[in-house]
This record gives sequence, structure tokens and C-alpha cells, in this order.
Amino acid sequence: MAFKFSFIILILILLGGCECDSICESGKRTREVLANYKSDAEVINYLIEYYGEGPGNEKYSVFVQWGLDNQNAFISIINSPEISKNVLHLIAYTISDIGYSKEYCDVYKSLPQGSDFKLKDLLLGCV
Repeated sequence: MAFKFSFIILILILLGGCECDSICESGKRTREVLANYKSDAEVINYLIEYYGEGPGNEKYSVFVQWGLDNQNAFISIINSPEISKNVLHLIAYTISDIGYSKEYCDVYKSLPQGSDFKLKDLLLGCV
């Protein structure tokens, strides 16, 4: 009986004490960087850092989700001359991958005519 009780306690400790893996840590760090957003360059430098495929995907997913609530900052970042085409393609891929193509096409359509939106031609379904 004591063995069963000890085993159950051990399982509960192990399940309750799970630490964040690299993907989870990437999401937390990205939310922290974006919460403390001060400059486009700071965010761009963070976006171009390589942490691995899974953590990188999480980083871009959090950035894309943040962009819907912070459209002016998002547009400023993606339109920056410092952002590379590779990063733009990763952002566009992430937008499509997590199902936000329509929302970002709507962001583009809501901009004043003639506004620059570097992602427009990379998003599926935006005209």
C-alpha cells in the first residue's frame, strides 16, 4: 500500500513539475520581447536569430498573433528596410500555416490606398 501511495506521489510530482521545453521557452521569450517592444530593429534582430526549427516556428507564430492586435507596429516592422526577404517569407508562411491569411488580407485592405504592405504579394488570396 505504501508503495502505491509513493508511486502516485512521484507521478504527481513529475507531472506537476514539468519544465518548459525549447518551444515553450521560445514562445515565452517572444511574448516578453514583444511586450517590451521599443523599436522595430530590436524585434527584427530577435526575429532573425536562429533557435532551431520548432522554437523558430513558435517565435513566428507568436509574432503573427501579436501582429493582429498591434497592427501599426507589425506593419512598421515588416516594411522596415532591415527585414530580409527570408524573414518575410517565414512570416507569410506562418500566417498561412496558422490560418490567418484572411485576417492579414483584411489588414491590408483596411490600409489607406497606396500604403506599403510587403506581405501582400506573399499571402494567398490577397488581391
